[in-house]
Amino acid sequence: MAMKKNELTGGTTVRYAIVAAFIITAFFASFAYAQSKSPSGSTVSGVASATPNGAVAAGSGAAGGGAGGCCGGGGSSTPVEGTATVAGGVQKISVDLSSGSYNPNTLKLKAGIPAEITFGQSGGCTSAVQSQQLGFSEDLSSGPKTVKLGALKPGTYTFACGMNMVSGKIVVE
Repeated sequence: MAMKKNELTGGTTVRYAIVAAFIITAFFASFAYAQSKSPSGSTVSGVASATPNGAVAAGSGAAGGGAGGCCGGGGSSTPVEGTATVAGGVQKISVDLSSGSYNPNTLKLKAGIPAEITFGQSGGCTSAVQSQQLGFSEDLSSGPKTVKLGALKPGTYTFACGMNMVSGKIVVE
């Protein structure tokens, strides 16, 4: 039995439409899954106020401090606190990334004192660290980087990897 050209084209079109629908459904399903696995509270809520360096400080209830597990990286969602030490009018703290997450992932700073945060070298998902609130973005793939911040007002600020899946917070009191 001979098929007409229109019948062949119609069957192929239907097949392509089914495949396209499957791909689109898979994309949105994976996106929804990834969103459900992101650290809770990664968005900022509450009252915001400007800081001396132009950043925005969030009120209470802001920013999660967990470490997600993107790109096969592990990490605990349990907050690991670290407190900066003050020397010479500057507070300093270091963050280790050797486990694929920020350690500590909750950085405690004092209000009104300039700060320096040194992020260790990292690869993969955590090869970049950024904070939209504080206005920094650093590439950590070639070595540790120190982020210098002005004197911050009390509040909670967030930072995250380049994919916003591994995050931490800075609590200024």
